[in-house]
Amino acid sequence: MNICAVSFHCCPFSLLGGDGTGGMNVYLRELCSVAEDFPGTRIDIFTRIQNPKFRGIRHFSPHARVIHLKGGPERPVDRTELYEYLPEFKRNMESFIAQNKEDYDVVYTHYWLSGLVGERVRETFNLPLVHIYHTLAFIKRKVLESENREHSNRLRSEEHLARVSDAIISSSRHEMRNLIDEYGISPSKIKLIYPGVNPTLFFPVVNGKTPRDIQRKKGEKIVLFVGRIDPVKGLMTVIDALSVLRKEETSLYDQLKLFIVGGGRKDKDFPQNQEYIRLAESIRKKKLAEKVIFLGSKKQSQLRRYYSAADALVVPSLYESFGLVAMEALACGIPVIASRIGELESIVREGKNGLSFCPEDPASLADSLKRFFSVQDSFWKKERIRGDVLNNFSWGKTATETYSFLEKVAGKRAPLTTISQRGGIPRQV
Repeated sequence: MNICAVSFHCCPFSLLGGDGTGGMNVYLRELCSVAEDFPGTRIDIFTRIQNPKFRGIRHFSPHARVIHLKGGPERPVDRTELYEYLPEFKRNMESFIAQNKEDYDVVYTHYWLSGLVGERVRETFNLPLVHIYHTLAFIKRKVLESENREHSNRLRSEEHLARVSDAIISSSRHEMRNLIDEYGISPSKIKLIYPGVNPTLFFPVVNGKTPRDIQRKKGEKIVLFVGRIDPVKGLMTVIDALSVLRKEETSLYDQLKLFIVGGGRKDKDFPQNQEYIRLAESIRKKKLAEKVIFLGSKKQSQLRRYYSAADALVVPSLYESFGLVAMEALACGIPVIASRIGELESIVREGKNGLSFCPEDPASLADSLKRFFSVQDSFWKKERIRGDVLNNFSWGKTATETYSFLEKVAGKRAPLTTISQRGGIPRQV
């Protein structure tokens, strides 16, 4: 089976934690890394050039390639501005496929921008289209309200993709239910496939070197955040929770430090990140500069050292399609204190491998932090925390289910019956 995957805005080689680089990068990397374990399967990932260092074709393995094509400026561009470059990328992708006589069996698209590209490829080459959203705009709009900065076409496009895709892969039961309720999709059109965690990348670092930028002083308690610096990630809730602790639990507040991994490069990306600017101003006003340390993004291979250096990972998100960082921390044996949302509710086992709190509620998070540090020794030991998550989630299982499902959809290939009019409304031909 030859898979034509599209990841327009997100290159699997990009540094994690920047704008548009997070769980989706990890997802694509892991699917590529295990492709050679599936004889007869080949996957090409088409993405736009956003770094002159990454051009043309780069190989993950003999079975997996990343193909970089022109699609707008060859530099990082805010996702809300990428829509206008889709036509150029579509043309270049179709030319590449035709000129190289690529024989694909299925189009597999990631995120709504890629879905629109995939729809065009589907029509041109008469291939079935399988789409995975990763995040849904209508849910983000509900939780972010005035802070929502999505492209005006995203809502309509995501609904359109729900109709024209031959099948949809969902990463969680919560997302699946939302798709069915919001768009009226038949459950038979959606395949639930959970993401995984890589046990060779994420494991407890015992008696290893602590990262130099996260050295623990005697008596300190360390809480870690890993992810993009974006309003939907809920970091302001943690900042406000620290203020609550300063008033209510002075002894814990004095010992506590929050380290933030993510956001891209501190020198180049932070000054342009509006959420970082908002957080930094709040930290300044609340006089929390000594309590909150921004570390910038780190390579995925370094993250286990940061997880292992912390007492707990905090995941204060307002919305998550799944929550990969929670599983990474658990695989390192580190408890997770997470918002009570989506799949995180089932990943976090209350009082055993972590605690949960009400999203966007600083007082609730402050209470969870007080409870955690007061009974920290009663939680599962590292080995049990790690064993529990590895027993339930693996990228091998994710890949097996994904490639099997794609092969099943490809086997049902039928003559194309719909094309799209302007405005994204299908018509019969």
